[in-house]
Amino acid sequence: MSEQATTPAAHQRMFQLDGLRGIAAFMIVFYHLSIVYGLGGPFARGYLFVDLFFLLSGFVLTVSTEKKLNTGIGAAEFTFARFKRLWPLVAVGAGVAVIRAFVIGMADPLTLLWWLALDLLMIPSLAGTGPFYRYNGPQWTLFYELLANFLHALVLKRVGTKAMLALAICMGAWLIYTVRLHGADTMGVNAPTWATWWNALPRVGFSYVLGVWIGRKYREGFRTPSLPWWLALAVPVLGIMAVPYLPLGKVAGDLLFVMAFLPPMMWAVAMAQPPLALRGAMEWLGTFSLPLYCVHLTVLVWMSEVFGRTAQVALLALLAAMMLSWVFSKLVSFASKPTVAKG
Repeated sequence: MSEQATTPAAHQRMFQLDGLRGIAAFMIVFYHLSIVYGLGGPFARGYLFVDLFFLLSGFVLTVSTEKKLNTGIGAAEFTFARFKRLWPLVAVGAGVAVIRAFVIGMADPLTLLWWLALDLLMIPSLAGTGPFYRYNGPQWTLFYELLANFLHALVLKRVGTKAMLALAICMGAWLIYTVRLHGADTMGVNAPTWATWWNALPRVGFSYVLGVWIGRKYREGFRTPSLPWWLALAVPVLGIMAVPYLPLGKVAGDLLFVMAFLPPMMWAVAMAQPPLALRGAMEWLGTFSLPLYCVHLTVLVWMSEVFGRTAQVALLALLAAMMLSWVFSKLVSFASKPTVAKG
């Protein structure tokens, strides 16, 4: 096979990014496993891969869809199409969580059904306490991804590439301020208050806008030498495992990982050239990661409530979350996010 045929731009689909998305989802699962079951260990900062999801979203949407956005499609129309793509994740995550809520008697049935309706409509909790969504904590990222997509279609598509980099730098400065104020890069998980409603904006904005800028450079033809594909995909795992052991506090460690590690790491994966024989497996991993991300936390918590918080139960809970996610991946059509390289 010629060199041209193995370059990332030649693959109709950048399936290595599907593999990266799957890896990121598992790192978040291991993080939740460690905190629910008090295991500690190397995945204690797995929440930082949420920022990778926003970075990937900005990159792949720019590479695959931004030209279409400039043809005149409206921001509302585009965002609604994205909502329909993401809604199966919302339904699966909220559906599993509401069953647990009924079983444990979290509230009266009418209240539970009302909360379910609000979560399915992606209307966040404004109570100021508890999770951003009433049932399924990880769903908050889908809300902000839709918001970022809407602003991309409304405004960002008109921003020049140089100005996009300047905007990313400004968002980065805002992120540094917010993480220092908050004490860690964990903004967005909790229900907002009048004092904290803006905290997630720099977290989402920095990674998404930087992803857009990187996607523009990719689309313009910028390329760098690639790492061996297996090493490029191993680096994110090694990186997240190393962060808790760096001689840095949470603020400095989180910022270093998000701002200095994630962007070049994602680029290295984009430049990687895995064998085409792995395409099916990586695409499957990317698709499987979608229900896994949205159901795992409820399963982990529920099993800890029923069976306790031993290491054995933690392993069974992980297997149960994976099995349930596999079932949903067969029953529900999860359209994977666009990772198609064009021009």
